[in-house]
Amino acid sequence: MTDLLPTQRPLARDELEAVLAPLGRVTDHWLLSGGTFSAVQGVELDGGGTVVVKTSVPEVRDGAGRSRLLGYEHDMLRSERDNLALVAGLGIPAPRVLLEDFSRAVADVDVLVMSLVPGMPWDDATAVMTPEANARAFHEVGEILAALGGVRGARFGFPADGFRLGDDTWPGFLRRLVASAVDDAAAWGVDVEAGRLAAAVEAASGALAEVTAPTLVHADLWHGNVLVDPQTGEVTGVVDFERSLFGDPLWGLAGGETHSSGPFEPAKVRGYEAGTGRPLVMDDAAVRRVALYRLWSMAVQLTEIEPRGFAGDWLDGHRASIRANRDRLHAILGV
Repeated sequence: MTDLLPTQRPLARDELEAVLAPLGRVTDHWLLSGGTFSAVQGVELDGGGTVVVKTSVPEVRDGAGRSRLLGYEHDMLRSERDNLALVAGLGIPAPRVLLEDFSRAVADVDVLVMSLVPGMPWDDATAVMTPEANARAFHEVGEILAALGGVRGARFGFPADGFRLGDDTWPGFLRRLVASAVDDAAAWGVDVEAGRLAAAVEAASGALAEVTAPTLVHADLWHGNVLVDPQTGEVTGVVDFERSLFGDPLWGLAGGETHSSGPFEPAKVRGYEAGTGRPLVMDDAAVRRVALYRLWSMAVQLTEIEPRGFAGDWLDGHRASIRANRDRLHAILGV
């Protein structure tokens, strides 16, 4: 297999055969494209069934002793398994967990085997979809985010390792999360304007305190994690629940629009309102919270370029987009 990122560790044929033995005999396997973190493989079993095999990122360090996992990225595959169990009864078109292997007996990584959800990645399909089909997809994503809000968590934050990166309050979690992002950036020599980022947390602290219930949020529901029928815009699948957290539902709406500083996509808002049965109120506090969530994402996206080994001409434009958006978001918070 070629073109793998340093974080990706797919299973070899013999490893796949050992792990998947309870489900059937492996007849073919291939690396699924589009992922920028874990390795994801499609595997065909005898009888014609196809499953998805996802592996964790190895807990190894580079030559400078740095982990390629950012502070919030540890034990994410176990979190994905747990989060998929939580959404199983919500009517959301998410994968079903078929098998798991966290024993490290076969390979040096954790393994999650899931059902294959149908559809075409929305980021590949959107250009050929009609405006009506794209609007339907946005609307259905909004409805899905609303449904997730019905699931409550024990604490705020990421549930991995017993909420190792979590807190009893939403402001407390954001302080810890941003501090972790600053530490990651320092380790990799990336300038995320740490002082301004810390000031942004304090500027938003009053607004953050308005969030009092830790509800389930798919924090990474961008087009690449949504599968659609390109003819109709029907959402046929949502994937990658590994970065789901418990907190403010607005994070879910912002998660697919991180390179933005303005209002959410109107069709997505309408879907969210249809799902919750009430209007979405974007007052000053809500706007400030969303600005902070996007600022954190900008810091992460700027830093992760290094541990993931991204390369290519696209990086200059990507960095420029992050920095321009970061300036607009800082302006919203007045820092």
